[in-house]
Amino acid sequence: QLLQGFAFVMMTMMVSPSSLLLSCLVVACLVGSSISAHNGLGLTPHMGWNTWNIYGCGATEDLVKEAARLVVSRGLKQAGYTYLTIDDCWQISRNAAGVIQADNKTYPSGIKSLVDYVHSLGLKFGLYSSAGYKTCQGRPGSLGYEKIDALTYASWGVDMLRYDNCFADNETPQERYKTMGDALNATGRPIYYQMCDWGVAYPALWAPEMGNSWRTTVDITANWLSMTQNLDLNNEWAKYAGRGKGWNDADNLEVGNPGLSFDESKAHFAMWAIMKAPLMLGLDLTNMTSQVLEIITAKEVIAVNQDPLGVQGRRIASYPSGKQEPLSLVWTNNCTAHPNQQWMFNTTDKSVRSLLDGRCLDIYDCTTEWLTLANTAACGSNKKCAGQSWGWSNRTLTSAWSQGCVTLNSAQGPSVEMEGCTNDITPSRQWFYDESSKTLSSMAVPGMCLEVRENSDYEVWSGPLINNSYAVALFNRSPANGDITLFWEVLGVSPSLSYNVRDLFASKDLGSFRGSFTASVPSHGAVMLKLTQAS
Repeated sequence: QLLQGFAFVMMTMMVSPSSLLLSCLVVACLVGSSISAHNGLGLTPHMGWNTWNIYGCGATEDLVKEAARLVVSRGLKQAGYTYLTIDDCWQISRNAAGVIQADNKTYPSGIKSLVDYVHSLGLKFGLYSSAGYKTCQGRPGSLGYEKIDALTYASWGVDMLRYDNCFADNETPQERYKTMGDALNATGRPIYYQMCDWGVAYPALWAPEMGNSWRTTVDITANWLSMTQNLDLNNEWAKYAGRGKGWNDADNLEVGNPGLSFDESKAHFAMWAIMKAPLMLGLDLTNMTSQVLEIITAKEVIAVNQDPLGVQGRRIASYPSGKQEPLSLVWTNNCTAHPNQQWMFNTTDKSVRSLLDGRCLDIYDCTTEWLTLANTAACGSNKKCAGQSWGWSNRTLTSAWSQGCVTLNSAQGPSVEMEGCTNDITPSRQWFYDESSKTLSSMAVPGMCLEVRENSDYEVWSGPLINNSYAVALFNRSPANGDITLFWEVLGVSPSLSYNVRDLFASKDLGSFRGSFTASVPSHGAVMLKLTQAS
């Protein structure tokens, strides 16, 4: 059946003799290959360039070829950026046999010809589709055509599929993404499977069984708020990613695009690198500055991202800069029964009190209570919302002020928001209170508990590397430059030990330090370090 399906696709396509010969070689490979549940790709996060951020639906065959040449000539291929991916709008229709057709106005030579050109430069080729009837821009999607599309992509020589989540029916993302994953593996051609459901169905919990990477976030835009939002969302799923599992995808890089300063771009790149997020560029390669090129080809920073140990770095410490009062937000995180996850219901005043410091779960802004993040505030110290901002009833956490529910935000992963309660109380609005551990765990995502998170300006991020070393990013969210200190204890090592510290962007050894290290970090910036124990 596999060979018949492949032959069907070939008969319904107009191919040249050389293309037919290549197709026959692919069929021969199919016969001798073992079809497995996983494709064996993605042992490190993928790196490359994607058309969407800069061209959107305006990408063309000529622009893609130009970008491919620049990836090679500007040294990006040598730095590790090997995938060149066309995003939405390349497809226009299906023929009578259901085979997807490229838009001949923008891709007059066809996708197969473009794939061959990209391959001739030593690069890999990625293509976009959606797990729905239409793509996000209204072009034909792959729902119901998974086998035909997978065979078509394989016959063209496609190396990666970026699979979106628009215009789906009532099937769950798990079902729709598995169907395409199975179809790709059945072709016998290794095709990197980049899943993009925007974190809606918590893909980190199930995507490792079927894909190589999965989006944990909403779409990114070129500004500081969007970048830090995706950074925070991606951080929450760190334990589910890694070598042999797959990678949490925080979306394409906006480095070099208008909207981010030089320091913000540098921090953006550093944080994606330490999180082991895929490094997919989205800038205009024709107008790339030497400063931007220096950031995205920083060899030692990229080495952290591609480290073979494959452990995602995460936030390990944060504290206020002193420049402004930090706002204490409530998030969800992996249940640990730490005091910042422990709560007590007060039956007298209907408050939900944090055992961390006795403060109460509180509505931050009464005028927009439906979509406002819950925060903690001193119990009874404010009289917002007619004195009812911190009053709650029952364990669905229903507000006495607005009758809104604390809801796990399925569109943005582990954040929580205030939403209107309905008669249909979904699992995202249900919380289980454990009397012994004093934790409030989500009924929607097992193992995730309500947590007080201090949104401080100075942060320390870290992850282990091979040879018992550590990658560290000192990250400054504040509007002013400041000194950030890394204490050995937060790494879990003895303060009596000495570590050699190296600046990875500067490729410069900074010396040997015992117990701690302090660096000056620019506003909205990051310093990227590697720590190796001194002999």
